[in-house]
Amino acid sequence: MKQGLIITFLLYNISLALGQGKADILVDINDQIEIIDSYTEFETFFLDPEEFLDKMADHGAELNGYYEHERLKKIVRKVGTRTADVETTFYFWNDRLIHVNYKQRPYVEAKNESGQRILDYSNAYTKYESNHYFNEDKEIEKKIKGQPLSEVATEKDFVKYANKMKSLLDNKFYNRDIYEALQGKWLFIQNTEDYLMFEGTIRFNFYNGKFANRLKTKIDDNILICFFPMDDRNYRYEIKEVTENVLTLIDLSSKEEFVYAKVE
Repeated sequence: MKQGLIITFLLYNISLALGQGKADILVDINDQIEIIDSYTEFETFFLDPEEFLDKMADHGAELNGYYEHERLKKIVRKVGTRTADVETTFYFWNDRLIHVNYKQRPYVEAKNESGQRILDYSNAYTKYESNHYFNEDKEIEKKIKGQPLSEVATEKDFVKYANKMKSLLDNKFYNRDIYEALQGKWLFIQNTEDYLMFEGTIRFNFYNGKFANRLKTKIDDNILICFFPMDDRNYRYEIKEVTENVLTLIDLSSKEEFVYAKVE
């Protein structure tokens, strides 16, 4: 049985190398891309830069997820580096990555009032573009136009990154009602100098009226998981109650109950 599976796998890869079967897959992918781009009533959700970047971009960043019938169909990400915009569009079909369009768009040079040459960050052109086609998380085709910029690190592992961003967006999308209820400032009723602030999926902690730290969050079956992006520490709380005025969390480690009052 094992030998038969190996032979089948080898024959499949040989057929792809010979172009047999791959052409049909590419036709299907292009049809799926066309269908996705034809949607006119997407439900759009976004991630703030702090939610998807480990460090802030030089000239802004944005990431939007487009949902149709409760399923993510497309992610559009734009990151402004020191010299260029990097724009990436990810397409999904049945929750699997099927296509990535990746562009490096250097800023156009202009002159300021003093006649000095500067970069116009509002004006860019496509110098390098690559299109990647995937089947079952494997890249089966790549098309490249132009030369990549030496000062911009060209992305490679699209599947891992796309799945990570999809997970973040799906968590925000499917728990949107709870996230919306959490937004704003919450005073700890036992010590009003301590409070929380939720912005998107980021939780800011303040102790004695001073900023202490910020954590990323995700919600899983009514459990609020708070974690630091750069290490393995995380804190888990049951969301016992969240209304317009009151937030009650139970620390799943200590079983301690925390009650907050909404002030903004």
